[in-house]
Amino acid sequence: MPNLASAKKRMRQDKKKHERNIKVESELKSLSKKFMMAFAAKKNDEAKKLGATLVSKLDRARSKNIIHKNTASRKKARILTKLAKLR
Repeated sequence: MPNLASAKKRMRQDKKKHERNIKVESELKSLSKKFMMAFAAKKNDEAKKLGATLVSKLDRARSKNIIHKNTASRKKARILTKLAKLR
């Protein structure tokens, strides 16, 4: 356990950020799975909506440093490639 007040505060902050990051990553994974299921089932309208939402959430997570920028870019590229195949 930390002795300094600043170290105690840092622990509290890290715990909050950790919980937020886990929540966002979980949401990204579930959205990704829903998108892949809709894409595989040829549900074009649903896949387009989920794809747009997923790209937006990836951008947001990247801007908040929850995921690495290259990871977000790679996932977005793969999603957009699949969306282009739907048209």
